[in-house]
Amino acid sequence: MPKLSDLLSGNSSKDKLAAIASENIRTKKRKQKPRPHQKPNSPYPVGEFISLDFETTGLDSKNDRVIEIGAVHFKNNKVESEYSTFVNPGCPVPPQISQLTGIVDKDVQDAPCFGDIADTLLEFIGNLPLCAHQVEFDISFLNESLTRLSRNKLKPWYLDTALISRVVLPNQPAYSLKFIAEYLKVELLDAHRALDDARASGRVAIRLLERIPEISLSAREKMAWFAPPSLFKRVLQDSCRTHGAHIKRRIPGLPKLPGKLVPEDELQQLSFDDVSNAFSAQGPLSQAFANYAERHSQIDMAWHVAKTLNAQSQLVAEAGPGIGKSFAYLIPAALYSVKNNRRIAIATHTRNLQDQLINKDLPVGRKVAGDDFRYAILKGRANYLCRRRFELLLSGKLGNLSRRERGAVLPLIRWAEDTTTGDIEEQNQFNRKWFAKIWNLISAESRDCLGRKCPSFGTCYLQHARQKALNSHVVVINHALFFSEVCSETSFLGKLDSLIFDEAHHVESVGHHQLRVEVDTNRFKLYTEIINTMLKRLEKQFADSETIKTAKKVNTHLKRIRKSAEALLKDLDKWAECRYPTHSSYQFSYTDAPFDTFSSRAGMEIVIDEMQDRLLNLKNAVGTVENNPACDETVTEIDYCSEQTSQIKADLIYVTQAVTEDHVFWIEGNRDKGWVKLCGVPLDIGSILKTVWDRIEGGLVFTSATLSISSSMEYLINKLGLTGDFSHTTEVKIFDSPFSSQQAIRGVITDAPELDSPNYIPFTARVIETFWERFQKNILCLFTSNAQLSSVYSALRTSTEIPSLKILAQRISGNRQTILEQFKSGSSMVLLGTDSFWEGIDAPGKACEIVIMCRLPFPVPSHPLTEALAKKHVELYGESFFSFMVPEAIIKFRQGAGRLIRSVTDHGALLVLDKRIVTKGYGKQFIRSVDGVFNSFDSIGNACSAVKYFFENEPEEGNYDNISYVPFDEA
Repeated sequence: MPKLSDLLSGNSSKDKLAAIASENIRTKKRKQKPRPHQKPNSPYPVGEFISLDFETTGLDSKNDRVIEIGAVHFKNNKVESEYSTFVNPGCPVPPQISQLTGIVDKDVQDAPCFGDIADTLLEFIGNLPLCAHQVEFDISFLNESLTRLSRNKLKPWYLDTALISRVVLPNQPAYSLKFIAEYLKVELLDAHRALDDARASGRVAIRLLERIPEISLSAREKMAWFAPPSLFKRVLQDSCRTHGAHIKRRIPGLPKLPGKLVPEDELQQLSFDDVSNAFSAQGPLSQAFANYAERHSQIDMAWHVAKTLNAQSQLVAEAGPGIGKSFAYLIPAALYSVKNNRRIAIATHTRNLQDQLINKDLPVGRKVAGDDFRYAILKGRANYLCRRRFELLLSGKLGNLSRRERGAVLPLIRWAEDTTTGDIEEQNQFNRKWFAKIWNLISAESRDCLGRKCPSFGTCYLQHARQKALNSHVVVINHALFFSEVCSETSFLGKLDSLIFDEAHHVESVGHHQLRVEVDTNRFKLYTEIINTMLKRLEKQFADSETIKTAKKVNTHLKRIRKSAEALLKDLDKWAECRYPTHSSYQFSYTDAPFDTFSSRAGMEIVIDEMQDRLLNLKNAVGTVENNPACDETVTEIDYCSEQTSQIKADLIYVTQAVTEDHVFWIEGNRDKGWVKLCGVPLDIGSILKTVWDRIEGGLVFTSATLSISSSMEYLINKLGLTGDFSHTTEVKIFDSPFSSQQAIRGVITDAPELDSPNYIPFTARVIETFWERFQKNILCLFTSNAQLSSVYSALRTSTEIPSLKILAQRISGNRQTILEQFKSGSSMVLLGTDSFWEGIDAPGKACEIVIMCRLPFPVPSHPLTEALAKKHVELYGESFFSFMVPEAIIKFRQGAGRLIRSVTDHGALLVLDKRIVTKGYGKQFIRSVDGVFNSFDSIGNACSAVKYFFENEPEEGNYDNISYVPFDEA
């Protein structure tokens, strides 16, 4: 392995002499008094840098303060010297910071303030580069502290180990300092303490930089050119010179596409033997699994799916946990599609289920259906990288990016060389939510797609994925793609034979999300950015004076659009303020064109119409240019801008007039954060779906573990549009779970405070602490609001009962997947989660043995969409609570309860802290929705005793002391 000093220096004697000279100068200067830090413009000492870490009272460098500093001087891969000190922040250390770092007020009360140690720290740093994990955080606190002292800010070269780890170590599950240090076998004794973090960051940097030659030369060259000025950029440049031939990697080609799928003229029926043989103890499915056992409910469901495909009818099938529903629909789908050469789409809601089907289940399906069976996954355009646009970005032709944005692109350069799919979801080094602007520039969205004229058409990831899907027997999509593409009569997927929806209870909610129209600050910003980017490219590619003159007129008009949009949004905000003057954040519905009197609305429509004229003139001007190969690309991009202009005008009219029947419209915004949004969406998704089902010639299967309400599917059938003529051909089946009701103890703690009581949050925290201390088991706590979760999290962090590292909280401790993996792999962990943790989590065995539901998961009644749906139910049924709110809550309640028992060997406890489940009449419907006895515990202590007895004895039902039985009588 090359040394860090090699990568920083190169091999020439000239470089070595320069380094020695620089070292002599630095040594002399370090003996002088501290001086204002200058931006370096000469070579740095060879292999020498300062690794730095600040512990602070919070994340805001302007308002929070430094409480501890650690700095380590590395030279030639070794520690030269160290510096550390507590710092008096002049304010109390927040409890959550004390929990994280172990630093309390007593540690810092007699410590020097930053002004007292500033000179010492600056002298220690000298002119050396700085290194840290997320180094910009530490530099921002350092510079804000210097600014308060009226000192000059530092402008150092730096190494960011968080960024470098994403480049050097692709596809790691996490990129925290703790995880990367552990992966690289770097000692980190006391995480979140300044000196230990600084030591680890420096050693991690050395290990990471040693691995740079493992990256292909072509990728390093692109990174070296594209990276923002930093020491990492210099390292990349030097590695290209000194280690250019270390590894040469051929960019992989795309996998070969299968032949065209030619459907059989006459349908071939699946027999019961075809299905049952696949699931038999001696069948092909048994060969794929150790200890395989037949499950009669699975075979029964598979046969009903086969009958639905044969008859081209509809099936709504609830499949309880443990049935194995994915194979129950996948195996008959595979057998049927191969037998008839027909294409079947399987739509899921979550990415996790998509990944399971593609990576685990469908390969097994091929063993059953034979080698001729083909399957593919297809996602929306925005998921795929556009090769041409990515090269334009790297060459600087898609506009200027900030330092932070350029750094974010670096991991994509290496990934783009390795990927054979171009699917951004296959890697986690780049966060497309944080860097939406960048991904919008380089994704395969159709803004300037050249189609077959594109030089990269033959290697286009999107086209390859589409062609593979068109020629596959089974295509896995998600619900969102179904609404955006399959619902369209011009879908690129063409004619589908059959559709299977897993997680079908989400179909309506996804429809409301996908069919929603939004006009807001970001929408106008994105629209103007699209046109602005097109104009910048045009100015670089055309020297023709008439074209440039026309482009300048478009640019001038673009400024008018920005001003008009700003005026309209301000008027909308003022209008909202008149109705909610005391709330900075607002959300409420409106009807019947309330904005017709706004001159800004009429003005916005006028400037949009004029933009269409300007774009047409520009297109004509480009068309007159001769011998310019960029003309076709520019015309395509102008056409896309024109389409976006037409669309934004249509959407603006739709949401401002608010007169479309059976639609709901609302406004939301936040004055403090400076944004406002208008929204509109159709209410009756079922009627839209009914028109789609009329076009599907094959079978329709809808399945999930939670579809029924009190053993009835009527609620779901109405939402799916399976009414009218479809009601005669739709079969409804409930396949019971093979799990025993005695595998879990379930109950409510009845002495819980009222939900709106100030004592409820402390009570919830006390329940969690008590059960954690008593059982030392993994506990999943489910919340219905982020605010409630944050309050309980704060209460737990200020407590001394549970170590801070044992508490994981959604949106606080990391992203969903990261904290879920920590929870599943750890012991005696507590995970606090909201919406997305109520379902789609598979944590069997000891990974999750206690589930605590803090309140019944009713929909938020104040949301305009919920209000409109409730009003519609009142019109249809005379009320909305029992016909809409309760069914929605029960489905989610059942999903949450399903997180507990995931296998026949699991045992666990489900605790509800919302006593409405036993004090309200509708509570019996929730109780009936889960199998087995549901108990009432009159105190936390009695609940603990019952759960302890359960875990120790695996008792029969009703065998607990101090428990009152809640009967399963009818409501």
